[in-house]
Amino acid sequence: MAGPLCRVTGGLSLVARLVRAGGKLGARPGVRRASEGAHVDTHYRQFVPPPQYPVIVSEVVTGLMWFWILWRFWHDSDEVLGHFPYPDPSTWTDEELGIPPDDVE
Repeated sequence: MAGPLCRVTGGLSLVARLVRAGGKLGARPGVRRASEGAHVDTHYRQFVPPPQYPVIVSEVVTGLMWFWILWRFWHDSDEVLGHFPYPDPSTWTDEELGIPPDDVE
């Protein structure tokens, strides 16, 4: 007698789920399953891709940094290369270079 009663109640719960869910057979409300609606995608042996907003912000900040460095180098290159002109070595004398005269033995 318990067998037919269990079969009837099982069928009633199926009919009740169909009516309640609008004709869809889905997960029961209140029952959570790990495979449904996961908020993080899994990546096997790969890095998780970063969100777009930090990537865009970092690209903009990096671009502004390089713009500032190159702008300052273009307009104030003496800060890097020095304030004085490079000397012409062809004008130096042997004495300034420390070379002894040819007639000394």
